[in-house]
Amino acid sequence: MTELLHSPLFALPLNLCAFLAGVAIYRRSGTALLHPIVGASVLVAAVLWLLQIPYGDYQQASGLLYALLGPAVVALAVPLKQNLAIIRRAGWPLAVTLAAGAILAPVVAVVIALLLGAAKPVLLALSGKSITTPIALALAEKIHAAQSLTAGIVVFTGVVGAVAGPPLLARLNIHDHRVLGFALGINAHAVGTARALEISALCGAFAALAMGLCGALTALLLPLMLAP
Repeated sequence: MTELLHSPLFALPLNLCAFLAGVAIYRRSGTALLHPIVGASVLVAAVLWLLQIPYGDYQQASGLLYALLGPAVVALAVPLKQNLAIIRRAGWPLAVTLAAGAILAPVVAVVIALLLGAAKPVLLALSGKSITTPIALALAEKIHAAQSLTAGIVVFTGVVGAVAGPPLLARLNIHDHRVLGFALGINAHAVGTARALEISALCGAFAALAMGLCGALTALLLPLMLAP
């Protein structure tokens, strides 16, 4: 029985059931605070705690899902292709916004954490807060950051961005779906992109573009910046 609890035969159905329950809660509640990732994460964490399953064993048993993260991100290219003509017309503004956002998002978080006295492992994990999970995990391994902490920070950042981003931009009188999508993609990566796709295909396309380019830019620059 113990071996079963630490195997993919238990971890994969657990993840699937938790996600389906999270989706049901999200749809019933109608609030972004109960995003499926939040609900599913809480349910999985509760089960692991009750059954005393170490996170490392759970992560290893969920290896198939980690492998599918990459193809899932690539699939976001579909709305991108559908709105390619609109994206091309906004090339230079997008490039400037991407450069500023990709640099400022992690730098501001790391500086605040540094001022609050955070330890080096936390600072390293925070450096990948604004890129999607597959890239963040690969980057964490390269810069010797804790993958579990990095994943937690990435998910938390995405949920907060997806929840707070649209209302905040609306208060600033920003209603352009291109701007909203690009902001969500840079600051809330995959979770923000999922939220953008709920708003419109155009919003989702700009979010997917921002998420992909921000991840690529960070993956190229961060190891160089942290090199001894």
